[in-house]
This record gives sequence, C-alpha cells and structure tokens, in this order.
Amino acid sequence: MAMSKLRMMTLTVVGFVLILSISFIKKNIDLRSLSTAEGNKLLGHPDLSSYVYPNVIYGHVHIAKTGGTSINGIFANKFERVCGHKGYSYNAYNDNELAKQVKGPADGFEVQVPPEIMEKIGYENCDYVSNETPWEFWIDKFGDGKFHGIPLELHVPCRDRIDHLMSQCNFRHAMLDCDASSDEDFFESVRGCFTNLMVRYHHELAEHFHVQCFDFKKQFTTYTQYMSKRLQPRRLESEPYIKRETNRPRDRMNECIWKRPDLLEKTNVYLLDNVPYYQFCDDCMGSEHEITRE
Repeated sequence: MAMSKLRMMTLTVVGFVLILSISFIKKNIDLRSLSTAEGNKLLGHPDLSSYVYPNVIYGHVHIAKTGGTSINGIFANKFERVCGHKGYSYNAYNDNELAKQVKGPADGFEVQVPPEIMEKIGYENCDYVSNETPWEFWIDKFGDGKFHGIPLELHVPCRDRIDHLMSQCNFRHAMLDCDASSDEDFFESVRGCFTNLMVRYHHELAEHFHVQCFDFKKQFTTYTQYMSKRLQPRRLESEPYIKRETNRPRDRMNECIWKRPDLLEKTNVYLLDNVPYYQFCDDCMGSEHEITRE
C-alpha cells in the first residue's frame, strides 16, 4: 500500500512537470507566431508598433533672423526625427552637452549640416525638416506629394517688418542711411541689409503646399506646444538648451530709423510692396492659417 501511494505521488509530480514543460514550449512557439504588438503585450513591454506617424512631413522655412537656428536646435533636442541645417535629432543631445562646456552663450558653437550632407542622408526618416535654402528646394524635393506620396505642410515664421530689417542690418554690420539725399538712396541702404530675404520664400509655394505662419514671438511657447502634439518626444533631452548666438547684441539707440517717423512709414510701405515674404505674413497673421493665433 505504501509503495502504491509513493508510485502515485511520483506519477503526479512527473505529470505536473510534464504539463509545465509542454506549456512553456507551447508558449515559446506561440510567441514566435504572435505579432509584435501581441508579443509586447504578453511580455509586458511597451507597444511601439502602434505608433502613428504624422500624415504629413512638416517643413520649417528658415527665414534668416527669425530665430530659426534656435527653433531647429530646440526641436532636434526635444523631438525625434527632426532634420535640419542647424541640427538633427540623432546627435542633438551630445551637441548640447558640448555647448554647455562653453562659457556663456555658445558663440561659435553653431551646428551646421551642409546641404550636400543633408541630401546624402536623405529625408526618409524625417517628420520635421528645417532648412535655410532657396524656396525652390521645397518644390523640387517635396512638391505635389512626389516624396513617397507624403504631403508637406510648410511653416513660415513672421516677425515685425522693421524689427526684422534691423536685425538683418545688425547681422550684416550695416547701417541705414537715414540722411540719404533721396528715397532711392535710402532704399538702397535698406536692400543692403537683406539677408537672403528674397530667396527663401515665394508665393509659388502656396501652389504646391499648405502653407501656415506662426508668430516669431511665440515660437518657443505656443508654436512649440503645438508641435509637441504632432512630433514624438525624445527619450532623453539635454537641458537646459544652450542658445547658439548668431548676432551681436543690438543697440536700438544707434538705429536711426526709430528717431524718424517719416522713414519708418516709408520703409514699412516699401517692404510690404516689394518683399513677397512680408506680403505673405501680412495676409497670414491673424487669419485661420496662423498657427499661433489665440
């Protein structure tokens, strides 16, 4: 009787072990046959296979002296798949950590990715492209869904015309000729401050893309918040972001135009009449196409 009970207990234990072994083998076989999402769920891993990419690629038209270097750098540091002349997501963390080692703002530590390198890398892994390039680039590369059938949505920063002009003058170390003997001589000094102003934007862009604007003053708040709902955050973000200075400090007291209301008015009219970028901003700001409108 004792031997019979022992045999029964042994058979029970062996049977239990056999059932566990079969279950384990079956589980492993099932895992291999499961989809990524099902496997992640079973193993308790986060399900990244269901990530939904934006249904468009976002393009940032980098107009000189509108904070484009900073917004490109901040976005590359904050979001995945940002590709820009002034920074890419893949190495933005280390770039910012290196910039922290520079005393004060990172003067001379401006990150630049040459256009030929951007072309060599390609844009297939980009959700947000920032480029300071002639306007034809956007049409040649992304126009009318030619880029793998993915549409492009363009974002253009808008800044007060006179303030923007004076920032360009500061960058170029130029001065307006407020004592010019004629309007044409004065406007020549205005054009002398232009920093690629006539080549970055053209009205033809609106024939190929949905073009929106955002307020220069709200790009680090409202605009960034808007894009944070459309771009994937990075796992690690280097903080604080170190601004790369591209302009010397401005001294408004040395900018003669502020003391000449007549020239302020003439310049405003001249810029609006002759610069497509300012015409676009004048029409867009305050309309349903302004991203930062509140």
